[in-house]
Amino acid sequence: MGKRSGRRITALLAVSWLVLLVADLAALLGAARLDFDDGLKDAFVSDGAWYTDYHHFAKRFTQTDGDIVVVFESADFARPPALASLSDFALEAGLVDGVVSAVSILTLRGPPGADGATDPLVPAVLPQEDALAPLLDDIRASAPGAAALLSPDRRLAAVLVSLADGGSGLEGARGVIAELDGLADAVARDGGLGFFVAGITPLRAAIVDGLYRDMVVLTGVGIVAGFLVCLVALRSLPLALLTTMPSATAMMWALGVFGAFGFRVNVVTVALPVLILVLSFTDSLHLTFETGRRLHAGRPPRAALADAVRRVGPACALASITTAIAFAGLTFSGSLIIRDLGFAGVIAGVASLLAVLFAHPLLFATAGRFADLAGLFAGNRGTPPALFDWQALPRLALARPLPVAAGGLALLAAAIAVYPTIEPVHSLRENVAAGNPAIVALDRADADLAPANAVDIPVRLAAGPKGGFDAASLARVEKVHGIVERTVADGMVLSLASLARQIGDVPAAEKAVRLQALLARMNDNQRGRFVSGDAQWALVRLHTADDGARATRDLVARLEAALTRSGLRSGIEVARPTGFLAMSAFVSAAMITDLNYCFLIAVGASGLLTVLWFRNWRYGLIALIPNLLPIAVVGAWLALSGRGLQFASGVALTVAFGIAVDDTVHVLNRLRLNAPPGAPFDPRAIRRAMEEATPILVVTTAVLSFGLIGTFLSTVPTAAYFGVLSIIVLVLAVFADLLVLPACLALFHPRRLAVGEGRPA
Repeated sequence: MGKRSGRRITALLAVSWLVLLVADLAALLGAARLDFDDGLKDAFVSDGAWYTDYHHFAKRFTQTDGDIVVVFESADFARPPALASLSDFALEAGLVDGVVSAVSILTLRGPPGADGATDPLVPAVLPQEDALAPLLDDIRASAPGAAALLSPDRRLAAVLVSLADGGSGLEGARGVIAELDGLADAVARDGGLGFFVAGITPLRAAIVDGLYRDMVVLTGVGIVAGFLVCLVALRSLPLALLTTMPSATAMMWALGVFGAFGFRVNVVTVALPVLILVLSFTDSLHLTFETGRRLHAGRPPRAALADAVRRVGPACALASITTAIAFAGLTFSGSLIIRDLGFAGVIAGVASLLAVLFAHPLLFATAGRFADLAGLFAGNRGTPPALFDWQALPRLALARPLPVAAGGLALLAAAIAVYPTIEPVHSLRENVAAGNPAIVALDRADADLAPANAVDIPVRLAAGPKGGFDAASLARVEKVHGIVERTVADGMVLSLASLARQIGDVPAAEKAVRLQALLARMNDNQRGRFVSGDAQWALVRLHTADDGARATRDLVARLEAALTRSGLRSGIEVARPTGFLAMSAFVSAAMITDLNYCFLIAVGASGLLTVLWFRNWRYGLIALIPNLLPIAVVGAWLALSGRGLQFASGVALTVAFGIAVDDTVHVLNRLRLNAPPGAPFDPRAIRRAMEEATPILVVTTAVLSFGLIGTFLSTVPTAAYFGVLSIIVLVLAVFADLLVLPACLALFHPRRLAVGEGRPA
């Protein structure tokens, strides 16, 4: 009988290993399909008016965020050899596949004649340096857009490269950037010049390049850090390895799910795999500690493993479900990228739980076939050292439950009162480290030439299905152009009015005719910088620095107020300011605010689930206090410090809430296992539950915190910020669960635990 039972177990293990290997292989195939993207274009997709306006006009005009700016540096570009090198690069760049135009100071043209024909401002045969210097200075001062192509001291000269797809196809743009970089390097070496490549598109490419590295670093550091904490906490190398392997399996399954469902790794989701990894570590640790506890209680190895899954598995499942609920709350966000994070988190969280519940018993059961499982937990192995036994906190709470609970509730009330004052903040720059070459190049180009970012103001042209413009509509464009120049004195404004100024003092009707002829000679990309393809709208474009969403919103408000005072009819004669910079400033504020609503959804759903799971409404009510406390405190700090709420911090608070519930769930589960029938708040059961749970909660918090330290090494600052806030919340959560939670639990018993009452046997 024993032999047959042994053979059945061996066969069951063999089948289970086959299932695991097949699942791992499928996960690897899914992970191989992972795609990387900065997420910039998806982050602001919404049904709101600001995005609708942007989408409406982005199709009509050429957008500046797709331009690549190649900047060359010389002692003085009034030297003919330096200018000739610039010309060589511009000519070769224009021939690169995917490039539709390459504009430099040498390609600028003079005022159009009656037929729209223009002459180059710089002659084909360059004059000597003494004549070239004043010529370049005059061109820079008077020609439209020349300030963006030559610095005042003539040390920097730029070539503005426009892509056929406007930079929307980032993978193709990366190839163009690489080719331009090679061309620029060759020209610079031959001409003794320096150079750098700047623009929003190179910045986005730099973000994606960093994501590849981050995936490896974050997961690698997470695995190593989790393993080392397990090694210290379990005091056994075999146990640490057996506990780590289910977590590695969970991460592999999560990555496979991402690839299979087509989720992209971006600046928001890059930390998700390591988050799933460290969460699975906590489930694996709970199962390992419970297995050891049951073995020490005299249970046979197979029974001990079954007991661990039966006693702790439901709590692990509830903790994973509440975390999934927190992710599910993100699916209500107005941002496509945040919704994707929510869906990915839900699916990966469930996959991770299944991986741990399947792999952990399988690994330990297999280890028991080759070694004495009870021997692996012999002595103090599998028992956390005193370093993790913070019993002083729950003892204090149970000795003084009323003042501790009252203090926790008062702090929670104060934090909740401050929390709503958080101001949403956003900037594209928050996704790139300050020292990144791409951001350094962009900053230098913005400061010495012209800002790459712009705010667009569409102006209605002549009425009628064919559109076009006449003297009256040209006058309207000139009026708007002047208003923008006066409102933002330090900006660079480009429009048809800039071209009209070149023509000089001629009748308005003739100016309109000449400009029409000039536009007809331009390619679609260049023409789209001045008028829409359907000739219904003209564009007044203000090039301005990106100083953050708050500053952009203030700028747009000033422009709108100035346009309103001028008597122009909004929506009829002029549209409100738009463009990616303006749109993202307003949409990000709405979407970051939406994250607070996502958080409220997660709070309500997790509280209801806790009530239903434990079948006790008081458990659900009490659980909200330690779960909300760390989130509210961190949120209040963000408000009072002026840091505001970013995408990263909004997501961190929502997700960290789900993780913080993990500790509370395991305390309540211990209380449920220890409480006598009919007495869910028995004082002795509370004390025993805290004695059993405290060291494990501290260990799992250490695993989570050290596992997230890898985010500090991320090339994406928002990922590092996510990690910092998550760690702070997790540390505050364990203090809340060890101090405030037992105090609140004790208050619900009709006869409170006396200070000197003995411990249960």
